[in-house]
Amino acid sequence: MKRRSFLAVSVLTPLGAMVGANTATAAGHTFGFAADGSAFLLDGQPFQIRSGEMHPARIPTRYWRHRIQMAKAMGMNTIAVYLMWNYLEERPGVFDLTTDRRDFASFIRLCQQEGMWVLLRPGPYVCAEWDLGG
Repeated sequence: MKRRSFLAVSVLTPLGAMVGANTATAAGHTFGFAADGSAFLLDGQPFQIRSGEMHPARIPTRYWRHRIQMAKAMGMNTIAVYLMWNYLEERPGVFDLTTDRRDFASFIRLCQQEGMWVLLRPGPYVCAEWDLGG
């Protein structure tokens, strides 16, 4: 998959789901906002996102489930995940999305199995400590 295609899909998919409505539907759930803008709604009920940041690229795969369970035990209901661009695309235009710690889809499935939501943050620039500021 080419870089532009990957970015377009990752950015436009959530936007496309919400075009023309203040709610989106996914996996049998509805997401939206309260009429007065005061709250997120999940299945019509107020929902507070309690999130912790986790970087699958920095965690050995055998510890992924344990780390997710620890976040849940701390009261989190969501895991925010960076997709380190230069880790997934080591050569221009060649993405590795399945090898070892690059298999972020497996990480997301583990989050789902543990009853956690995911805030997926794809992009070429994720944080200064990863690539010295982009």
